[in-house]
Amino acid sequence: QASWHKNTSVIWAMVCQVMRGSSTAPSNPPRRSPVTGPLALCALSLGLLGLWKISNSTSFVGGRPCVPVGQRQVEVSRRAVDLELKGRITSVKKTGKLTDAMRLVAAAKVRRAQDGVERARPFSTELQSMIKGLVKKLKGTGLEAELPMLRVPETTKSVGILVVTSNRGLCGGYNSFILKKMTQRVKDLNAQGVTPKIMMVGTKGRGALKRRLDGLKYNNTGVFFPMPDSITAKMTNEIGEALSNIFLSGEVDKVEVLYAKFFNLLRNEPTVRTMLPLSPTGIEDPDDETFTLTSVDGKLSVEREKVKAPDAKEIENDVIFDQPPETILNSMLPLYLNSQILSILFDAQASELGSRMTAMKAATDNADELAKILNLVYNKKRQAAITQEICEISSGAMAVDEANSGSIKPLGIFDTEDSITDEFLQEIESGNVPDRPLAPEEEMEMAR
Repeated sequence: QASWHKNTSVIWAMVCQVMRGSSTAPSNPPRRSPVTGPLALCALSLGLLGLWKISNSTSFVGGRPCVPVGQRQVEVSRRAVDLELKGRITSVKKTGKLTDAMRLVAAAKVRRAQDGVERARPFSTELQSMIKGLVKKLKGTGLEAELPMLRVPETTKSVGILVVTSNRGLCGGYNSFILKKMTQRVKDLNAQGVTPKIMMVGTKGRGALKRRLDGLKYNNTGVFFPMPDSITAKMTNEIGEALSNIFLSGEVDKVEVLYAKFFNLLRNEPTVRTMLPLSPTGIEDPDDETFTLTSVDGKLSVEREKVKAPDAKEIENDVIFDQPPETILNSMLPLYLNSQILSILFDAQASELGSRMTAMKAATDNADELAKILNLVYNKKRQAAITQEICEISSGAMAVDEANSGSIKPLGIFDTEDSITDEFLQEIESGNVPDRPLAPEEEMEMAR
């Protein structure tokens, strides 16, 4: 700043001298040339240009160009903060909050599946009771031969399998276990000389079908249904029609459904269940159960209840049917099939959501644990950096005090064993003096 004012003063004095002439000029100076004014302006311009170059030149010989104060970057970390580690801790905490929110959403959807099962239960119970009453009324009349959905073939030459998976991931091993069960079932059927026909529910199963069944004999029918978030009767009717058509057309002799049977929030088991042909005597599912999601001491739990088989509806002997009983029963069996598919889809959805709750709970716990570990590492690094700074400041202050007192003499090129202390020689010989400065983590490790 001082050199700037000095240079400015010198150049301004030169310009004034050119404009006014020399101070030692006689009282009657000669007439000035008309080009004196332009020369003065040129001199002023060159002076200003020189000052601008000086201001942008190097700060010292061999140094770097001067950088404005507002554009300078501090290369030394302040407050001993590791910004990358701090950002990772923040990211892990946000991930934990996200997975915990997904767990709560899955819990709410499990309650929705529970409500769906409760709403569908009265219709299914009444339908089973009526079918059993008609079967009892027509007992011994060759009912199996009249109703195609009850006809059992002598030999099973072809089998159709409906595999129920999910549309989305992040549900642990739910889809993997179902697909493994599908692969094993196809292997068993191939060993019996049967080539199954595969139908899929859920995009995850359709995407992994070719990879999972590589090298096995199967027939992909192309029948696909997405697994909905809200299960409706319309979708179950579409699935029921697809299964009925492939069975009644004679393409397959048996239709099976592979799904994950729901036991509790922590357990579900891949299960194979025969849907067609229906059994006229054991129309109900022997493993039929209902589940209720409850909370005990702030923790979610599931209560299961075994469903009692409905009794056959008593039909009086004087009852006159408007249509033949076979026709009535034949129209009621598809309704029963749809009700069973609805129950299976609710069971599969509850299994998927239970698996997602478990997976998200594990992810949240892992995120919290990782955040604690990273926070501990962050605090250790911060404390080590602060300790190092305090040591450096203390050492510098002691060195200044000793230098001012005159008790310390700088080492020179002619120093020998007699001119340095015995303690320093002992440290050199024992190897306690490192060859390079140590990082804070290395100093802490050596201190341990």
